[in-house]
Amino acid sequence: MGRKKPIKILIFSVSIGAGHDSAAQAIAERLLVEEPGSEVKIVDTFRYINSILNKVVVGSYMETLRFTPKVWGYLYEQAEQGERLVEISQLLAKILSPKLVQLIDEFNPDVILTTHAFPTGMLGEMKCRGQVKTLLASVVTDFHIHPIWISKGIDLYFIHSSDLAAPLIQEGIAAEKIKPIGIPIRMQFTVSQDALQLQKRFSLSGSPVVLVMGGGLGLGKMEAITKELLSEEKFGVVVVAGKNKRLYETLKKWDNPRLRVFGYVKNIAKVIAACDLIVSKPGGVTSAEVLAVGKPLIIYASLPGQEDRNTAYLLDKGVALKVRELDTLIAELWALWQSPFRLQRMQKKAKQLGSPQASKLAWDNIWLHLEKESGKGHC
Repeated sequence: MGRKKPIKILIFSVSIGAGHDSAAQAIAERLLVEEPGSEVKIVDTFRYINSILNKVVVGSYMETLRFTPKVWGYLYEQAEQGERLVEISQLLAKILSPKLVQLIDEFNPDVILTTHAFPTGMLGEMKCRGQVKTLLASVVTDFHIHPIWISKGIDLYFIHSSDLAAPLIQEGIAAEKIKPIGIPIRMQFTVSQDALQLQKRFSLSGSPVVLVMGGGLGLGKMEAITKELLSEEKFGVVVVAGKNKRLYETLKKWDNPRLRVFGYVKNIAKVIAACDLIVSKPGGVTSAEVLAVGKPLIIYASLPGQEDRNTAYLLDKGVALKVRELDTLIAELWALWQSPFRLQRMQKKAKQLGSPQASKLAWDNIWLHLEKESGKGHC
């Protein structure tokens, strides 16, 4: 590919949870490794456009997830079954495009990429109107494509696998624009790890060692899950509290030699590799990270909406186990741990479904598209 050279990329994310930002960072990291001297700007879309809008949108979303998650699930399903919320994207694009156009003109990127549905819809609409002429790519960060992601203005769609492409094709997105590469995750997941060495390094004890995660924000019933797991004396427990300081401080006070507590971890690949079983919410990027290390995922208390869709996909692929009641968690984990054939099969399938090189594949496709198209074309 002769086109390769340092370039400029503008990445639009939304800081809801940590997954969208993590995917943005994975794309940026790979470019800066492969093409030093390139320039990257990651934009928190709503915060950039308007701080009040950011508080309303992100704040409302987080409050809904915390206190009335079923409401979010209902809204998510209504948007799937009825109107595609395209009108919202079109409205936002009309109202907010001047500020976005100004940013694009000032930065003058070679590539624009989105890792969240809202900037995907807005920028896709702007591309259709001729306000964006740069190559426009979108990274879908779940194992499911909600209609709000879909815009004919997108030049490249990066999705996890080809069996997710149907919603895009049904809406008239050309097959050659759809690239099933996996969900981009950081390059730390491309490094093979020695689990036994890591267990010694982290001073982990117990068998199995169970990792409890709740995404970057440490959401979910993590305290209750940890207490339940520690009631079984055979288990070692590792908790990654993420940015949940209250959870971190609470668990750090527990005096138990079988418990290790981390806050926000930069090299989470090492922590995942050190553990035997992973109990986590099924966020798209978190799940992709677990799969890349070849670990079975035990899902407890998935959120309605995209996490329910991720759960269904991962269960169907045989890489996850869904535990519905806390009082059955230990029994189901122990049954899996005591079934080597079942465990090995899940580990093998996880490795097959994992995509540690997705960020590289994204850039391979971007370079190829830049060579052929130079970002031209409208809806």
